Amino acid sequence: MRVGIAADHAGYGLKSDLLRSLAHAGYEVVDFGAFDLSPDDDYPDYVVPLGRAVSKGEVERGVAVCGSGVGACVAANKLPGVRAALIHDVFSAHQGVEDDNMNLICLGGRVTGLALAWDLTQAFLKARFVGNERHTRRLAKVAALEVSMTPRDGNARNPLLRLQALGQSVWLDFLSRGMISSGEIKKLIDDDGLRGITSNPSIFEKAIGGSHDYDDAIRALALSGKSADEMYRALTVEDVQRATDLFRPVFDQTGGRDGFVSLEVSPRLAHETETTVAEARELWAAVGRPNALIKVPATAEGLPAIRQLIADGINVNVTLLFSIDRYRQVLDAFLAGLEARAQKGQPLGSVASVASFFLSRIDVLVDSLLDRAAAGTGSGAELAGQLRGAAAVASARLAYQVYKEAFSTDRFSRLAAKGARRQRLLWASTSAKDPSYSDVKYVEPLIGANTVNTMPLETINAYRLHGDPAPRLEESVDESRNVLGRLAEVGLDLAAITRQLEDEGVRKFADSFDRLMATLQHARGAVIPGGMDR
Repeated sequence: MRVGIAADHAGYGLKSDLLRSLAHAGYEVVDFGAFDLSPDDDYPDYVVPLGRAVSKGEVERGVAVCGSGVGACVAANKLPGVRAALIHDVFSAHQGVEDDNMNLICLGGRVTGLALAWDLTQAFLKARFVGNERHTRRLAKVAALEVSMTPRDGNARNPLLRLQALGQSVWLDFLSRGMISSGEIKKLIDDDGLRGITSNPSIFEKAIGGSHDYDDAIRALALSGKSADEMYRALTVEDVQRATDLFRPVFDQTGGRDGFVSLEVSPRLAHETETTVAEARELWAAVGRPNALIKVPATAEGLPAIRQLIADGINVNVTLLFSIDRYRQVLDAFLAGLEARAQKGQPLGSVASVASFFLSRIDVLVDSLLDRAAAGTGSGAELAGQLRGAAAVASARLAYQVYKEAFSTDRFSRLAAKGARRQRLLWASTSAKDPSYSDVKYVEPLIGANTVNTMPLETINAYRLHGDPAPRLEESVDESRNVLGRLAEVGLDLAAITRQLEDEGVRKFADSFDRLMATLQHARGAVIPGGMDR
């Protein structure tokens, strides 16, 4: 473990002793000063650089010493991402990490002897954050408060940052090598509080096929004899690895609540359970990062795959969710996977999952059917016009009620007692396709605690400019039930519509995947004459 240590003149002696003890115990120690005994120095001069290193992930833990430890604690806790505490007893030294993800311990050089200080430091460094749901929930509120109180652009309050204060994490629904290399993603993390990334075959088709960012890598892979499928795997895994590394500080600072990057199994496998499980395991091992999510479609065949992967301890992003009934089945698969894992005595706290509920695609299809009904002369024509643009948000609001119900049961409480986390709802397909709708239509009404909204860059930019954050997700729940109920009055079968959307979603991703494979095969053939895959 890489440990940082700092002290002013009053803690200089204890710091020197602890530094030797840490090095002797095998820790990699970074000394932030003071480097000589000067009675005129000030604790912020040394504690602040240490705290910044902890916040950035340059060191995993920090030890700060001043006369009483109080000043060091005050200074350290002014830095975003630092969770420091003044410690006098061994229980608090480890409990502060286990429950509160404390990452910096403060000691008093004039009030704590070396023997006790070394016991406290060892207990602190050996402890690990447990990650129980109640602990991650509380830390998320602290992190949201921290973000909301941080001025950006002078005294302006960035609406994207204010979403965090309301319990919603903003993820980006796009990934490309160019965005990683240019620093654009890092800037979104730093300036807008970006908390994660989702990808899919359509995104990679656009990223790889629509730019020259991958040309050198594609040529090198082709020359090494890789097939198009192998090239795709190598390119996407590397992008996800680089992105997860960028988000690792977010992952650590939020106790594993955020900081995730998603990679999807081949859409060709959407109706094959065993091969989906096999590929998901391969992708999880290939990426090799705890803050990766493997995307699995919520098809009937995907449900047992989700259960098995959760039981394996693999993080899963359940994708292509359109109906509340299917969402209930996804929740059951998630909980069953945790139960299977618990029966084997395996840890639950490290398993993360989100359920991605697709929105704009619902309205695109439903609105087209409502427009036909509104163009008629029957009694339902006027009602059809009134229901236009309402189905997706209504579905999402009711799905959130199902979420709350599922995680308030005794079934989940038993799992939570063993460290299980909730599977959060993620709002996906959040760009408005109808130009008559607001460009933040699928953001404003769906702001609520313990949710994620993954947005394309255009929607992120729009929300930064004119977002108006407020907790609206649980507004108009009865009206939402009424909206879905009245669709039948104009002849719409919502169950049939969501089945169609699922089938179309799988097909669209498969088509994107196939087009990208053709692009890679063509590139391979250009590098190696006669090298087209057979």
